[in-house]
Amino acid sequence: MRTVNTFYVAPRELEMFILEHKIDKSKEILLQVFSGVCDRGYIEELLESVLGIFPDIKIIGATTSGEIIDGYSSINSVVLSFSIFEKTSLHVYSTELAQNSYETAKKLIEQFECKAKVAITFADGLHVNGEEYINAFHDYDSNLIVAGGLAGDNAEFTQTPVFTHKGIVESGAVVVLLENEDLNVLSKASFGWENIGKKMTITKADKNRVYTIDNESAVSVYRRYLGEDVAEQLPNIGIEFPLIIQKDRLSIPRAVLRRGDDDSLIFAGNLETGDTVTFGYGNIEAILAYSKEHLESQSLHQSETIFVYSCMARVRLLGENINSELYPLQKIANVSGFFTYGEFFSQKDSHELLNQTMTLLSLSEGTQGTLEKKEAPIEIRKEQRRKSLTLKALSHLIMETSKELEEINLSLEDRVSKEIEKNRKNEQVMLQQSKLAQMGEMISMIAHQWRQPLSAISSLSQAIYLKSSLGTLDQESTLKFSSDITDHSKHLSETIDDFREFFRPKKEKKKTSFQEIVESVLKIIGVSIETKNIEIVEEFENECRLNTYPNELKQVVLNLLKNAEDALLEKKIDKPYIKIKMYKKNTTAILEISDNAGGISQEIQEKIFEPYFSTKTKKDGTGLGLYMSKIIIQEHCKGLFYFKNTQEGACFVIQISGIIDE
Repeated sequence: MRTVNTFYVAPRELEMFILEHKIDKSKEILLQVFSGVCDRGYIEELLESVLGIFPDIKIIGATTSGEIIDGYSSINSVVLSFSIFEKTSLHVYSTELAQNSYETAKKLIEQFECKAKVAITFADGLHVNGEEYINAFHDYDSNLIVAGGLAGDNAEFTQTPVFTHKGIVESGAVVVLLENEDLNVLSKASFGWENIGKKMTITKADKNRVYTIDNESAVSVYRRYLGEDVAEQLPNIGIEFPLIIQKDRLSIPRAVLRRGDDDSLIFAGNLETGDTVTFGYGNIEAILAYSKEHLESQSLHQSETIFVYSCMARVRLLGENINSELYPLQKIANVSGFFTYGEFFSQKDSHELLNQTMTLLSLSEGTQGTLEKKEAPIEIRKEQRRKSLTLKALSHLIMETSKELEEINLSLEDRVSKEIEKNRKNEQVMLQQSKLAQMGEMISMIAHQWRQPLSAISSLSQAIYLKSSLGTLDQESTLKFSSDITDHSKHLSETIDDFREFFRPKKEKKKTSFQEIVESVLKIIGVSIETKNIEIVEEFENECRLNTYPNELKQVVLNLLKNAEDALLEKKIDKPYIKIKMYKKNTTAILEISDNAGGISQEIQEKIFEPYFSTKTKKDGTGLGLYMSKIIIQEHCKGLFYFKNTQEGACFVIQISGIIDE
């Protein structure tokens, strides 16, 4: 086989080229058209001209973001690449876009009538999800070597048609199958993009559409890290700044193709929620190293023709120096191809959509082709060489800086983890201190509550003794005294049970409600509050069931009620009251505890949730109450805890979502 290339200018020049290169029209000929002109009318005229000369030629073509001819790059031109086969049969198929990209490929595959060794396929670069598209080929035949790519349109991102000799496919795909069991095929990929910046997490994505990264819109993330100018030029500039994900130990970039009205970004391939990504940048040293590696490949030197399907980002990065990567290949075999919006690559039973990559498809029907390894670096003008060295230096700087930042991040993550563990232990100590402080107060309350029933039991005992001494203790009196003593003893026992339940150390979630929690706390301290002439006002609109930590919530409610009591007594409020209000809003249960003590002064409002801050004397307060209450509600119970001043006084609000329907 052999391949010859030319620029398309007009039918007359094309006829002269065919005669000059002795292209035998009776042979099996594949014409690949790489068109930097994306106008539909122009492409139709081109196809008509070619078919007028070659009625039976097989054609597949795509619009491009740059063309490759004889090892050189071009732009806004039309390259015709004629491959003349001796032993290979060609089969061309096309299809319009189906309901999704996978089904589009399946529609194409359903037309296949032979067992091919190679498939060269071009697909619409804006509407085809390249990853899903090539997955269908893998599912069809994992041994089929697939090459080609997504069509481009010079970074205009408006229309990327593909076509065959049968006509233009507006939004779909085309393929040519190469049927020859003895065809020598080699597929290679040259990457060279490196990770840069912090690791980020895809927090919302649907296939190849990414909505949020680290809970920010995708466009906002590009704006924050790459600047306003880059964000404003999305998607036009997005293909130069891909997101790189790790997949099966491979770094796979995903290039931006479109921007959604909601500041989402559509990529050439899929990204999943939960994927860890970084930005990518072109490492000049790595790119040139890949090129050298290819030149030294013995297998590549068996080539009769080399097709290159390379990402447009590479030519954007290297500029004219892209020829330093391409031209040495021309010394091995004829080179042609185009710059894509995504590259199809097959190797070792794997099929991938790549970005930022130069893929090579080497073909040979025999053993001809030079075996001598040759390096043929293109001459670079002095100013280009200086620019290349500058790019290499900047790439090296970015790579080394990124490595150092990654090491710093790993060190910081370790230190943060240790600090979190340290804070967790401190929090447990403080929680215990807070409980001990409350325990002391509650023992005092229990003693207060016990006085009345103990006094009553003592009086009943004396009455029994007196009546017995006087001989007037009849059966009716005995039963009455016994019943009263039992009731008072039961009250004492229940008080102890409430106390034990309140301070039970086991932390477990249970179904409960704010009403149950408040009533449990009031059993212990309600009498103490009321004996100080403080009115307790309860407003419960309805009982909302929650699955949460009752004992911890009781501790918070107890703390709030004690704080309100202390504030009312300290300020000697006339007609003091504590209002406890519970209601719901949608699926959120809300508890408000307020008083008429005048509120919290402006000077200390920002400090009240700080640890160890207290307006009480050291004897009366630890300063842990509100701080620990906030920890319990917001970290343990995943709710909200805040305060507001009303016209009457302070109001503390607890909000917990997740009402249970029972």
